[in-house]
Amino acid sequence: MEDPLILESILVARRNWNNWRDVFEHGIPIDTNPLLADQTRFAFFCTEYSVGRTIRAGTQNKFRIELQRHLSTHIDDDTGRALDCFEHSLRSVFGTGKEERKRRIVSALSKVAAFVRPERFVAWDSYAKIGANLVQGRRPSFQFRAYADYLAAFDNIWSGPTGHQIRGHSGGAQHAIEIEPRFQRRILDVYLMKRGGRELSGATVTLGINK
Repeated sequence: MEDPLILESILVARRNWNNWRDVFEHGIPIDTNPLLADQTRFAFFCTEYSVGRTIRAGTQNKFRIELQRHLSTHIDDDTGRALDCFEHSLRSVFGTGKEERKRRIVSALSKVAAFVRPERFVAWDSYAKIGANLVQGRRPSFQFRAYADYLAAFDNIWSGPTGHQIRGHSGGAQHAIEIEPRFQRRILDVYLMKRGGRELSGATVTLGINK
């Protein structure tokens, strides 16, 4: 039986993709992606996706420049482990909280990675993590130790029945991009957020809650 949430998720993903098309479809080189090359665009992104507050006050543009210079090296690793290492190295400079216990900035970093390489990466999102747990038959509160662990869980779902159903909707695509994995993985991302309890509609632009 077809999951009705998939159709809803397609509408949300389509709207989101259209609003950020130049970023999603930029490709390489990463350092010229509009999200990283344009300070104003990056600031808007941080506000729109609720990640600005996870970056130490006064360092947002410095954070952008650091990603512009070095992110491409760390997203060459499709497992997400290099991204975890990169996050750990950035945390002391850009994380919020007390010096001896900086909060993780994996939400901001993973969302940027998901926008500049949507064919591979997805956001570290509290609702999506709950959704992934539910799809895989685990308790909703199951904790992923690292971003790479969540990415692996996402890939398992992508390869399973839910991912298969999403890919099966390519016949109703409005544009050629919608039959590509980079768009269809965005659909799954939205779907998992919805399964996790996030209220999203076809008119929604903002996706992702950091935690």
